[in-house]
Amino acid sequence: MAKDLCGLVYRSESRIDHADEAALDGIFRTSVTNNLRDRITGALALPDGKFVQVIEGGRRDIDALMVRLRADDRHFKLLVLGNWPITARLCEGWAMARPDPEPLSNQAFRILTEDGSGVQVTGILLGMTQERTTVWL
Repeated sequence: MAKDLCGLVYRSESRIDHADEAALDGIFRTSVTNNLRDRITGALALPDGKFVQVIEGGRRDIDALMVRLRADDRHFKLLVLGNWPITARLCEGWAMARPDPEPLSNQAFRILTEDGSGVQVTGILLGMTQERTTVWL
C-alpha cells in the first residue's frame, strides 16, 4: 500500500438538475475512466442539488483531481469536509459508486447536505453504498 494514500470528502452545490439522468450518467462514466487511470476509488451522491463525494488515492492523484474539480463549472461552493492520510481504502474496487440518497432519514440527509463532518459524511455514503448503489467499474 502506498504510504501517501489519502481520503478526502467534499460537498458542493450542483448546477446540474438532479433529474437530468443523462448528464449524471455522463459524469459517472467520465469519473470511472479518470479514476481507473489515476487509481482513485470513491462514492458520489447528489442529494438535494449538492454533490457529496468520498475519494481515495495517492496524495498527488487526489490533489490533481481537486484542481480539476475546483475548475469544473458544473458545481460551485466546493467545501472540503475532511482530508486525511489512510492506510487502507474503504472503497476498494469501486472506480466510482453511486449510492441512492432517496430513502435517507431527515437527520442523515441534513448531515449530507448541510452540516456533517467528513467522517459523518463518509459513514453515511458508505452505508448507503452497502444498501443501494450502482458501482461503475
